[in-house]
Amino acid sequence: MKHTLSVLLQNKPGVLSRVTGLFSGRGFNIESLCVAATLDPKISCLTLVTSGSENIIEQ
Repeated sequence: MKHTLSVLLQNKPGVLSRVTGLFSGRGFNIESLCVAATLDPKISCLTLVTSGSENIIEQ
């Protein structure tokens, strides 16, 4: 089952790498990833699509 997640992140070096590392560390493939600016320059919006069971995704 595909899941779309939207997350607000600190706009700092390494934050995106840490988030994607969490997914790869659990064996998930990121099928789509988009990062966009928000009105606050300190915050970015990350939207990604991945596949997996609902129980595992909620972890």
